[in-house]
Amino acid sequence: MIKLVRPRLVTFDVTGTLLMTKLEEHYVAIGTQHGLSVDPRKVARSFKHSFRRLSKEHPVFGKHTGIGWENWWRQIVHNVFKDQHSYLPEATLDKVANSLIKCYGTNMCWHKYPGTIELLEYLQKKGVILGVISNFDERLEAILLDTNIRFYFSFVLTSYDFGVEKPDTSIFEEALRLTKERHSIDISPQEAIHIGDSIRYDYIGAKAANWNGILINRDGDAIDDQNVSKNDVFVNLQDLRAHFSSFLDRETKSI
Repeated sequence: MIKLVRPRLVTFDVTGTLLMTKLEEHYVAIGTQHGLSVDPRKVARSFKHSFRRLSKEHPVFGKHTGIGWENWWRQIVHNVFKDQHSYLPEATLDKVANSLIKCYGTNMCWHKYPGTIELLEYLQKKGVILGVISNFDERLEAILLDTNIRFYFSFVLTSYDFGVEKPDTSIFEEALRLTKERHSIDISPQEAIHIGDSIRYDYIGAKAANWNGILINRDGDAIDDQNVSKNDVFVNLQDLRAHFSSFLDRETKSI
């Protein structure tokens, strides 16, 4: 991260960065509501496999292939439960999918990571413009409202609405355009920071757009130093807030 330039815009990825979910827990609970028992360990594996396959076959949650985000997620749920129950009626699978899609549009399935509010409040008080750049569908606005963090953000830019996913640089360029539209100021890429938990989608995407990037690496995964600077990696939001404070507070005192 370039520390000599004061950040004027900070954008966040959402899932895995600001908000977490207990995927296995919610899938098991809602499956049980509909009379289906599932092995949580198999749920996680099936979900990951199905998510990757559908992302290739129907990018951007099916926006450009005609199936749309709801049917995209419905297919994920069908696949996960069919992996454990081969002969389930489509009507039953649809009921489970509808329940999960509804749950994942609310705070019932999303929870703030520790330090989320403190970091957002700190940056807002320092006069930094905040935004969201997320590979997500149309539910994100409602989710951010329901988890009580929407008001921190000047804009919420989703891949589904924009039609392009991170790491494509055009979505980062759109964030700068939205900032200018709403605040009547020009912000250079060097004055912008994107924060996320994915090396490919968030960190490398931001860097390719000439932004600064910060990677949240909660699990302490091994990282290739050639692609990611150690100075840009943080294990939690509390440490990241302290990092911002280390130079933004000093800057304030020197004025």
